[in-house]
Amino acid sequence: MTRRLVFLSHTSELRLHPGDLSYVAAAEKAVSSAQDACMDMAYFPARDEKPAQACREKVGESDVYVGIIGFRYGSTVRDEEHLSYTQLEFREATKLGIPRLVFLLSEESQELRLPWSAFRCEHGNRQEEFRKELLRDNGLMLKEISSPQDLREKLLHALLALAPEPVADDTPRTPATLDAQAWRGLEDQLRGTIPPVWAEKAYRWSFGVQGDAAGAAAPFPPPAEDLYDWARDLDAREQAGAAMPKVVAFAHALAAGFRTGGVLQGARRAGALRAWVREVRERFGLGELPRVPNLTAFEVALFVQLDRDPQDPDQVFVDISLYSPSDPSQWKRVHPHEGTSGCLRVPLDSMPDLMEQCLGDLQRHAQALRGEETGYRRPLELKGIEFAVSETLLETDFDQWLCKLGVDEPWKLGARFDVVVSCPEARNNIAHFHDLWWARWEWLNDPDAREDKPAAHWLDAEELGRLSTHRDNWEQWEHHPACVAIAAEEAGPARRAALHLGMPVIVWRRTGHFGARTLPELLTLESTEHVRQLPQSIRTLRRSDGDPGLVLLWDDPNHPLKNMPYSDASFV
Repeated sequence: MTRRLVFLSHTSELRLHPGDLSYVAAAEKAVSSAQDACMDMAYFPARDEKPAQACREKVGESDVYVGIIGFRYGSTVRDEEHLSYTQLEFREATKLGIPRLVFLLSEESQELRLPWSAFRCEHGNRQEEFRKELLRDNGLMLKEISSPQDLREKLLHALLALAPEPVADDTPRTPATLDAQAWRGLEDQLRGTIPPVWAEKAYRWSFGVQGDAAGAAAPFPPPAEDLYDWARDLDAREQAGAAMPKVVAFAHALAAGFRTGGVLQGARRAGALRAWVREVRERFGLGELPRVPNLTAFEVALFVQLDRDPQDPDQVFVDISLYSPSDPSQWKRVHPHEGTSGCLRVPLDSMPDLMEQCLGDLQRHAQALRGEETGYRRPLELKGIEFAVSETLLETDFDQWLCKLGVDEPWKLGARFDVVVSCPEARNNIAHFHDLWWARWEWLNDPDAREDKPAAHWLDAEELGRLSTHRDNWEQWEHHPACVAIAAEEAGPARRAALHLGMPVIVWRRTGHFGARTLPELLTLESTEHVRQLPQSIRTLRRSDGDPGLVLLWDDPNHPLKNMPYSDASFV
């Protein structure tokens, strides 16, 4: 049966929620189970041409249109602002006569599991009219759904019902640059091979190899079958005119992953894949492939919880955990050691030594966290260090703590790693602003977030005099910066206001480090992308000029460890 290209039309929040299986992820699983392939405008990079025309072209390339329609109207098209992208996509599919399957989220269901912001709509009247337009259209298949699982089952049933009768000749489609011999060789290597945990990175990487420099964003999630099915999926999504077939790039990435991925017989498989790639490149005159980044590293982060002892300000209670950012349910307590009774209380000035000890033992703790046998270690990558502290410790220079590990000169934590802080103590008292904190974080991480309002609000010394006005504005969702950047010597009042009124990101200079620069490198901080890149940007500044003053409060309300008690130390 020939694989069809299924266009998924939806607003951004349906890709994010619910967290365990979003509505879009459920639809993608249904499409994969039907042996079809997905297309989504989120998979393609921004282009110079008009967005409406690009959108219509992609809908026109599809074989089936699937609309997942919630309660938000979504982003309006930049060059046709009377339409949202979802409405434009639906009307284009109607115009072209493409089979249309539309799934309306039920207004009556108690199982939708969507945040309150998913029901708020800037263009509520337009969305209501759009839903009525769908109900009036007798030419489409329309179903109400009550949950992601309900969507998955109904969409799979609808796609199978649309499937044409099988024909005798079911030869798999291949790109013009490959032939049956190449596919047989790849099938010999990959058929029946269960994808390792790092294979998704190889799948994603292969999408950015050919075409324009930005590359196309990879579909998510990839197919749920063996690695040969993943290769066939890439084949189905081949970009017209690509110089390098994605499936060749994928095999190249798999070879690099198997070589370092800690998989039994991985080196032998890596060698066979490298030979296949070399033979295909030589036979079809394909160009060089770039070096593959490290796909197999086991990424971890340190989570350090500190609270000052009220009886002795020079002492702190400490609790340190190691966790996997890709799967936060994977975490291991480092200090106090698991099984230790009582809490760990240490002098604050001894914390740099304790952090150095944790970093020195990181490999051992990570091995226990991932449960790997000694002979099959994957490379370890520490993504960052997070300090969750009481408000009295926010000015502590965690990023300046020295570490003497290695053969180099002592180095500072903030120059080597992303170092951020949060203040759970303050978040316990923000009452109804907790919803604003959560909504701002979701907006900041929404790939479709509208940029007509700045993501950051700058406060210099003059603006600080109008803090009461800013406080009033921040209480309203319409005034929704997700970040407050404080360029004033006395940052405390503004920082406390932003913290208690639900701002998830705050950047300032420590007391005593305010100088003529006043954060000049960050003055262009406006868009959501600028704010999302802050941890890396500040690490670069700390490394390049040794700036000791910058502090970044980076506070994800969904962080699982922040929402847990401070283990048996119980010092919240």
